[in-house]
Amino acid sequence: MKSISRIKAIPMAALFAALYSILVLVLPQLSYEMVNVRIADALVGLVPIAGMPAVFGITLGVFIGNIPSPLGPIDLLSTLPTFLALLIVYALRRVSVFAGLVSYSVIIAVWVGYLLSYLFELPYLITFAYVLIGNAIATPGLGYILFKSMKRIMKGET
Repeated sequence: MKSISRIKAIPMAALFAALYSILVLVLPQLSYEMVNVRIADALVGLVPIAGMPAVFGITLGVFIGNIPSPLGPIDLLSTLPTFLALLIVYALRRVSVFAGLVSYSVIIAVWVGYLLSYLFELPYLITFAYVLIGNAIATPGLGYILFKSMKRIMKGET
């Protein structure tokens, strides 16, 4: 995608933030706890196309979506690893979109797995594995499908 002007970048980031947070808030059973498939994470598949507005918007969406988290205020810290993981997805966009999405899932699973292990005194490898499975369904799974679909639409192949 060509460079996005600042005038377009701000509303685009706001749109990503709104979409992400709404998907988390309307699907709480799928968005929180150890066993989850956070459907909103499929939006990460659009980072290679939409660029930094998607990075900033999804990061803000994670913060907003985690405000009512059953884990409490500590879950707001998840914004930082999310931002770093999104930067990696963006950085890998020209190398391998799929590798970027897998990297995102691993980073999120490392962090959320640790958080759940710490809060609930569960074995880390178990929490890591459950989070990784759910995130892999949402991000490299659904996110990659979303990425490929959007690329086809942009090329005019419907």
